[in-house]
Amino acid sequence: MLKLPALLLILSLFPPSFVFAVTNPTSNSAAVTATVPGEPDTPTLISPANNSTISSTAPTFIFNPSLGAVYVDHYQLWLDGNLNTNNIGSSTITITANALTALTEGRHTWMIKALGEYGTSRNSATWIFTIDTTAPLILINQVAEHAASLSSLDLTTIPAGLTFSTNQRQPIISGQSEANAQITLIFSAKTTTTLTTTALADNTFSLKPGHNLDPDEYSVTIISTDPSGNTTTLPSFNLTILAPAPLLTISLPAPLPAITIPELPFGPMPKLPELLTAWPWLPACPISILPWIIILILILYILYLRYRLKRQKRPLTPITKPL
Repeated sequence: MLKLPALLLILSLFPPSFVFAVTNPTSNSAAVTATVPGEPDTPTLISPANNSTISSTAPTFIFNPSLGAVYVDHYQLWLDGNLNTNNIGSSTITITANALTALTEGRHTWMIKALGEYGTSRNSATWIFTIDTTAPLILINQVAEHAASLSSLDLTTIPAGLTFSTNQRQPIISGQSEANAQITLIFSAKTTTTLTTTALADNTFSLKPGHNLDPDEYSVTIISTDPSGNTTTLPSFNLTILAPAPLLTISLPAPLPAITIPELPFGPMPKLPELLTAWPWLPACPISILPWIIILILILYILYLRYRLKRQKRPLTPITKPL
């Protein structure tokens, strides 16, 4: 019988080609559960609104935070594609932030990034806004029937007491300003009339009262407000609406003298007082119309006389009876 050391030596020199079967082996494996972190919810932008125009170079950026299951550590403000403000604190209510420096006039983009735990993040939508801090120009080139050249950039074109006058009761005032600006026109006298319109894409505008203005001297004020809220007020000028000239009337003496016309065989001609009694409006007629009315009456009367005369001279037609 081989000793144990000899058996081990033989096995080491000649490894066996069989495998020992083990009944009911013991397992040493363990189940491992791993959780992959998700991304935060998308922040919602509020202001400046998308495609808006503002007049401030230091706007306040307002957004609603991410309120999902993933914890948000902080937020970032990105302007024009670059990180501007970092470490904006997390909150469960509306959040505000400001840029580190004033922005330039013109077009800008902005976005908010939410940074969650385990390095996750989520970007908001990207919105566009435009900064416009320049007040709109006002140029007036027509006041009623008068050509004008009044400019808000050159106040010497509107000297103190500048006055236009017109007989028009609905005077037109037209000019130019910034496209899409709201134009307000105010006529001030005993009563005030306010008109509004919007400058067209070619910068022109025109305003006309919708009713007749009373004759008076009006102070005219014109205001332009552009889409970003910048406002220009043109120095006021005067517009005098003249009263219409009164009609010229002639008053005849009373009592009127008796005027007679030689009588004709077929009847007397009415006297002038009788004509005036038949037409009481005749003395109040304008002097430019009165002669034509008298001539017309005389012509009609002559035609009437000729008709009467023909009837009197018409021969009698004999009446014959058949035998």
